[in-house]
Amino acid sequence: SMEGGGYGRQKHFHRADLLHGKCEDAPSIVEAVQFHGVRITKGDALLQEVAELYKSSNVDELVKNCHLAARHLQEVGLMDNAAALIDTAPSKNGYIVNFVVREPKSFTLGAKVGMSTQGDADMSMHAARHSVNGRGEVADASYTYTVKGDHSFNVSLSKPLLGWQRYSGIASSLSRSFAYLPWNKSNLEENSLVLGYHNNFWGRKLLQQIRLNAIWRTLLATKESAFAVREHAGHTLKVSAEHEYSFDTRDRPILATKGVLAKFGQELAGAFGIGDAAFVRHQLDIQAAAPLFSKFFLAASFHAKRIESMGQNELHLLDRVYLGGQSDLRGFALNSIGTRIDSSCVGGGCGVAGAVHLYRPLFPADSLFAHAFVASGSVASVRSRNLMRDLVESQRVSVGAGVTFVFKNILRLELNYVHALKKTASDSFSRGLHFGAGINFM
Repeated sequence: SMEGGGYGRQKHFHRADLLHGKCEDAPSIVEAVQFHGVRITKGDALLQEVAELYKSSNVDELVKNCHLAARHLQEVGLMDNAAALIDTAPSKNGYIVNFVVREPKSFTLGAKVGMSTQGDADMSMHAARHSVNGRGEVADASYTYTVKGDHSFNVSLSKPLLGWQRYSGIASSLSRSFAYLPWNKSNLEENSLVLGYHNNFWGRKLLQQIRLNAIWRTLLATKESAFAVREHAGHTLKVSAEHEYSFDTRDRPILATKGVLAKFGQELAGAFGIGDAAFVRHQLDIQAAAPLFSKFFLAASFHAKRIESMGQNELHLLDRVYLGGQSDLRGFALNSIGTRIDSSCVGGGCGVAGAVHLYRPLFPADSLFAHAFVASGSVASVRSRNLMRDLVESQRVSVGAGVTFVFKNILRLELNYVHALKKTASDSFSRGLHFGAGINFM
């Protein structure tokens, strides 16, 4: 491209890939780094992002580092768009780096209609203020309402921790929600404060997340609630710390055609006697996908969760393990697998589930897929004395086939005909067509 210069001459800029790998012997001295299009971003934030450029010893390294810096400015949210232009300086071997940038809109307001994780239609309104203090912070407020009457309000603040190729940040959120829990026929009110920190390692393949939660929960019984549910009604406070590592090499998150995801997390609640909930939770999730023949590809998922009470009280209904729904054991009603009392599910203390899928792209090839699966899972009671035996005896299996649609890596939709190979007489299962919508699927 051609650009008018500041030295009374026309300047010629070339694509970086024409030079990259061919200039290892050409020395470079970065004389200056300039930004064009900056309105609100603070200078110290920009300096943290590009300080490494001054260490570039040759032109090849400079080209590579400029590309990394431009991409990082966008990925951490400082800029919506950034392009680096390298220009020669009057001094010998001197260069000036110009970043042409576009900052995020200061304020965004919107509304959208979508699907909740339970497959209900919902409407949400949100407002966001970007780069609140000129360093990539985002303040966000949202309100969501589902057709079934569930609603939630959330206010959050996030901030990237800036620095050369540093992918970490802190966040906090304050939320209030009201939802009906169909699996035990009760209503739940939650008020929560969550503080979080995340950091990426190993070329962004390994993610570490730490969260501190303070959640005031109110379980409200209805006329249909079983006595075993009414026993847990009322106010409880959960104060917990969560720690999770995840390793991800998948080509895309919602429906991967190759790669592996492994997540391992723990949660400790009620440490030092703070709060009503006192338990330790361990959870393991593994997903893998690989191509086969004739465009077919195979995917498999495994999930295991174990929760043990640490106090004198029995594990609360809200903290137990549940399975069932269109995102794991398709065909079984949401969270309906576990100990069942009077047509209500009161969960368990340990759960294991797995699924194997066969996919083939249809048209459009990156969005619509033919899909067949087999899924299996079981939940052991909180009072189980022999976990392995109880998990084997309570196993459920469903199979099905249909189509899966992925919308821009934002949402996954499934329509499957589902049949149960193994279930119990009291299970809430319906054979036939089932629709699922959401983000996290086994």
